[in-house]
Amino acid sequence: MTAEEYLANQMEIKFAKLRQQTAYVYENAEFFRSRLQAAGVNDPRDVDSMDAFRALPVMMTKADHRTSQSDSLQQHGHSFGMHLCASLDQVIHVAATSGTSGDPTFYTFTRKDQQITHEVLGRLFKMATIQPGDTVLQAFGLSMWLAGVTVVQALEAYGARPIAVGAEAGIAKILRYIQLTRPRVLMATPSLATHLIERSEKEIGVPVGELGIEVIACAGEPGAGIPAVRQRLMNEYGAMLYDFTGGAWHNGTISCNSEQHHGMHYMAEEYCFRYDLIDPQTKQPLALADGVVGEAIHTALEYQAGPAFRNATGDLLKLQVNECPGCGEFGARIDIVGRVDDLLNIKGVKVYPAALKSVVTEFQPDVSGQIQILLDAPPPRVLPPLNITVELDRQGTGIDEAGLVTRIQKRISELLKVPTAITLVPFGALERSNLKTKMLIIKQADS
Repeated sequence: MTAEEYLANQMEIKFAKLRQQTAYVYENAEFFRSRLQAAGVNDPRDVDSMDAFRALPVMMTKADHRTSQSDSLQQHGHSFGMHLCASLDQVIHVAATSGTSGDPTFYTFTRKDQQITHEVLGRLFKMATIQPGDTVLQAFGLSMWLAGVTVVQALEAYGARPIAVGAEAGIAKILRYIQLTRPRVLMATPSLATHLIERSEKEIGVPVGELGIEVIACAGEPGAGIPAVRQRLMNEYGAMLYDFTGGAWHNGTISCNSEQHHGMHYMAEEYCFRYDLIDPQTKQPLALADGVVGEAIHTALEYQAGPAFRNATGDLLKLQVNECPGCGEFGARIDIVGRVDDLLNIKGVKVYPAALKSVVTEFQPDVSGQIQILLDAPPPRVLPPLNITVELDRQGTGIDEAGLVTRIQKRISELLKVPTAITLVPFGALERSNLKTKMLIIKQADS
């Protein structure tokens, strides 16, 4: 099968469900109906092809989501949004993420939504070699995060045994729970998994490699796909590392059982259209093909409660459609290139923070892999040089710091064509996070 044949087949399957979903959101939420009408759709049947669907404008952004919640609180006495398509008494599970404003963005689930979520996440667990009966130490944030209770419930439905200690417990307690429960699987952000390496011997007297962890499932931030970070985690733990996304609106992707990262296999073709890519500047649909990169528009194909319907979540994705070099499976794989709003434009050269982190981590063990990018104003426009703070490794004593700075600058210039000013700081100087590590620091905003 060719990439063209695969995508044509998937578009046909998806559009059969999209016709029904377009009618569903049109009939059940004024929020979507008004936006479709503004786009010239006065009857859902007007969207009569995949091309017609992909030509529709974005129906929801993060700002729209927050406004929808505020409006529904005023009009209906709840914050679950004007885009809620099911009746409130059908909503049986709620998750959330916190935005830059600090206010939560809610994700609502009906019983059907939850069941499909468990099915998709179960596919990811199976790909990660998690077995029913396995003990899984869940160290993602539990306080309403999608990777929290939602994943714990899916693990239970799958037949695994989650230890829901959560990132909020702190490093010392997480390590003690690992020591006590001997999980086969650790679920955590790459930052937290790295932090456990740095603290394990001090807190419990043994390195993480002696804790019996065979599988690490990471999500939430770049890291598991960065070669140096990936190799360090696998070497220190003696475990296989998987990179995944899932939990929201039936999305589900995961890397395969390979030492190298070859993108994340798309595991929810019949439930979610996640690689509907548009040009980040023009917002026009891109022709879907192997290797195309664009801003992703997220549409759940059967979602009932508060569905994603042409939702711009801000992810920049690269689509691969071919035989995976890691496992040999043919299908769609996704790489998260970055966040559209994190793009840095340095005199016309465009780069994402994850790419800078990937280059810096090449210099381990001299550096810890922790970086901060200091900006005078919000992105994208940045005046050169780009200021990057790089943390030395705990063993980085006696090294030629001036030479290290020169080597890092040269490597970034070679690969990314960006001039930089590098500042080295001692190990531990940069703040760690048990959730998502913040790489962009805006000095003007933080002063």
